[in-house]
Amino acid sequence: MSTRLSFNRILIFAPDLNRARQFYADILGLYLLQGDHRALTFKAPTFTITVFPCIDVSPPQNYSERPCASVAFTVPSLEEAISELTAKGVKFLHSAPNIGPIGRYVAFTDPFGTVFELMEG
Repeated sequence: MSTRLSFNRILIFAPDLNRARQFYADILGLYLLQGDHRALTFKAPTFTITVFPCIDVSPPQNYSERPCASVAFTVPSLEEAISELTAKGVKFLHSAPNIGPIGRYVAFTDPFGTVFELMEG
C-alpha cells in the first residue's frame, strides 16, 4: 500500500441512539461532540467514536470466534475500572481479568452487544 494509514475514528452501530448517548456519555464519560438522528460523535483525549443507527443486534458471546473487531482501551488498573463500570451497570463477559498474548484484559459490552476490552497499561 503506497498510502500510509493513520487512525481516524471508531465506528459503532447501535439500534437506539438515545441509549447509546447515555452509555457513551454518562457511563463511559465521553464528551458528546455532535449528535442528531443520523449519528452521535463522542470525543475523548486520544480518539473519536461515531455511533450510527442500525436495525439488527447480534449477541456478543464468543465474539473472538467469529469475524468482528473489538476496541481495547488502556486503563491504569483493571480492578478499579471493573469496579467503577460495574457500579454503573456495565456487564462484563469475563468474571475476572484474563491474560492473553497481548496482555491482561477484560471484556464488556455496550447495551447493544458491541464488545470492548480494557487492558492494563
